[in-house]
Amino acid sequence: MPTPPRIAIRRLATARVISMTGSEAGWIALMVAIYAATHSTVWMSAALFVSIGTSGLFTPLLGALGDRIDRRRVMIASELGAAGVAAVMAFTHHPLALIALAFMSAIAQSPYFSASTAAVPNLVPVQDVPWANSTLAIGRNAGALLGPMFGGAVAGLLSPSVVFGANAICFAGSAAMIWTVTGTFADPDRATSEEHEGLRAGFRFILADPVLRLITLAW
Repeated sequence: MPTPPRIAIRRLATARVISMTGSEAGWIALMVAIYAATHSTVWMSAALFVSIGTSGLFTPLLGALGDRIDRRRVMIASELGAAGVAAVMAFTHHPLALIALAFMSAIAQSPYFSASTAAVPNLVPVQDVPWANSTLAIGRNAGALLGPMFGGAVAGLLSPSVVFGANAICFAGSAAMIWTVTGTFADPDRATSEEHEGLRAGFRFILADPVLRLITLAW
């Protein structure tokens, strides 16, 4: 039986809070761990470049998985993959190994937000789409606010490893929350649609729309 639309969105928003809190805390812990091991801002910059750059590179590529595979499965697999990487980071102390794991974590997380956002119009009626999008945005922003505070406090009082372990639990908890949501996560006819087929078609669509071009340039 499908989850009622508003309950489904609230659960997905809760999953975003949990996931984003852990993820942001993890990045702060990564900075603390890298600096403690190297006392080098160059190493810290490398870690940030790998984290942010990888996300920017792979999100357009792996975000397309939600158009070809069941989005609910993509979201759960993304969170569980990130949880596995975070768990390994909890037992890792070498800076190069931590940066390599951060790279893998960024790849694992890349499909999640694209799939969850794209699922909204299929989970709620048309009139509820603005409410659903704002609810998910609140969840993400709340996590972005709470995560750095939690990560900095725990990494300073205890250790970055504790934060990485907590991050793994957050990702797993997010996956469990998503698993409780049932319903239609995508248009059933999308497999036969050629309107936006392929990554190149997506870029053409953005370039052809002045509003989307402006938003993309602003980001």
